[in-house]
Amino acid sequence: MTKYNYFFGSDERSVPYLTVIHKNHKPIKVVTTPPNQKGRGKKHKINAVEEYCRNNNIEFVYFTQNDKYKDMKIGISASFSRIFKSNFLNANNNIFNIHLSLLPKFRGPSPVEFAILNQEHVTGYTVFQINNDIDTGRIVYKEDLKINNTHYASDVYRKLANLFNNAYSSINFNSSGIEQTGTPTLTTKFNKENFNIMNDHLDTAKIKIRAFNVLGPAFTSYNNKILKIHSYTEDANSEGIMLKDGLLFPEYVTPEGKQKMLFPDYMRGIK
Repeated sequence: MTKYNYFFGSDERSVPYLTVIHKNHKPIKVVTTPPNQKGRGKKHKINAVEEYCRNNNIEFVYFTQNDKYKDMKIGISASFSRIFKSNFLNANNNIFNIHLSLLPKFRGPSPVEFAILNQEHVTGYTVFQINNDIDTGRIVYKEDLKINNTHYASDVYRKLANLFNNAYSSINFNSSGIEQTGTPTLTTKFNKENFNIMNDHLDTAKIKIRAFNVLGPAFTSYNNKILKIHSYTEDANSEGIMLKDGLLFPEYVTPEGKQKMLFPDYMRGIK
């Protein structure tokens, strides 16, 4: 029986890692999640991984916990929205996860965002073999990335994917790995209110704008309407938005009911 490398992923953050594996292994097989119903018309919308597979003629299936992939050599998971249950792992026990932190720090769903919110100077990614607990498996590879107070989450995601691309051929997935050491810390999922900067100090607002530009974005209220803020500038590009202790100068925004645009263009339009 021909053995395949499998990839498990379900959103746009998965795609750079799928691209690396597709480049290095052909053919591959992909496991993703079914389309969601979105919008007023409840139309089915496929995710970014399925779209990549369709565009590149890659075989894919939708995930269920009862599947057993008899032709799987190894599986690699990145930003996959499902948690593997014990019965699935017992049937498919050679699956590795790409976690975007230096484990055991920032276990859980939002490591990149927590690294920025906590103003970390170093983060990275860890490749580990998945077991029955969350992000606790044996490590086969990890790599550091220096970050600073100008990096947005999108920058960190891109840089980590580039590191993985450069290192992929040297990662030994046949290694027995090493146990995680150090004090674990946990991350959580965010809700809409976490993205709200309306009552924040200026420095806090800037950190949140950078941390949430992928999962959010951050938002405030301006002229009694929601204004999503994707990025900011240190240059006084407009009259700005007054926060608790200073002026914020947004760069790109999405006004309520409108498309993404430069903030100065938005300001000219409402005068």
